[in-house]
Amino acid sequence: MSFARTVKEELVTIPVGVDEQLAEFSAFLNLNTEFHIEERRKMLDFKINNPTVAKRFLQLVRTLYQAETSLITQKNNKLNQRNTIIIRIQSKVEDIINEHGLFENPIDNEELMTEAPDTKKAFLRAAFLSGGSVNHPKTAEYHLEIYSQDPDQVVFIQKLMNFFDLNAKITNRRHGFIVYLKDAEGISDFLQLTGAMNSVFQFEDIRIKRDFNNSINRVMNMEIANEKKAVEAAYKQINDIEIVEKYIPAGQIDQKSRQVIELRKNNPDASLMELVDLYLETYHEPISKSGLNHRLVKIRQMASEIREGLK
Repeated sequence: MSFARTVKEELVTIPVGVDEQLAEFSAFLNLNTEFHIEERRKMLDFKINNPTVAKRFLQLVRTLYQAETSLITQKNNKLNQRNTIIIRIQSKVEDIINEHGLFENPIDNEELMTEAPDTKKAFLRAAFLSGGSVNHPKTAEYHLEIYSQDPDQVVFIQKLMNFFDLNAKITNRRHGFIVYLKDAEGISDFLQLTGAMNSVFQFEDIRIKRDFNNSINRVMNMEIANEKKAVEAAYKQINDIEIVEKYIPAGQIDQKSRQVIELRKNNPDASLMELVDLYLETYHEPISKSGLNHRLVKIRQMASEIREGLK
């Protein structure tokens, strides 16, 4: 089961009061329901391919309006897609249309139904159930979205999400629009706001483990890269020393440079920091990392001048 489906399985079990039920129903009605007339009868068709969400909608219709309904299943010809479930409302249609301002200005009615924070959360919960998806936290990219063909509805959902400081954004998607979240904190907060607490715990647990493993990998890669640089630098320093010793008599090399030459020759694999400690141990006087590096640079310059003279 996908993580998005797990979230939806949890969201449909949340008990809510009448005001939250109306807010949920409003989202279902405006995002997934179509009006039509058949044999002079007005009807509303709620379409979804998730049976659990269809059951939630059916419960709301029966609780809020005691309306007559019928169940229709449409076969989906697209590969790997489940059949479409249609909950057809056959009575109380006029009452539902009038209460939710379906043919007037539904956004105004949605705003009235979502004045309280709890009803805002309820609307977002149903909006996610209607057209939402969320990536599994083990994937490389965090992403939660809600889809609608209606740009006004997408803007309204964004407004509700940003009421809770989620920093939701909007973009085009497949003949419609999506409002989306990209950061892990925002997705976790959305799941918590809508009531999917078990999913929040699962999301955070997987995310923390994944981020921890990524941090370890970054540190290891950095250490490997630094070690590789140290080895390459030491190899170049040994080559420089060999050139200097071959063409310059020891008596013509100053004492400080000779000390560093002997130290590097005796410790070809040591890092610069390790050479600093070895210098104190060998010559009984301290030296800074920059001071030691300065002497190595001087040896490199000597070797470079010799190479230039040999050309």
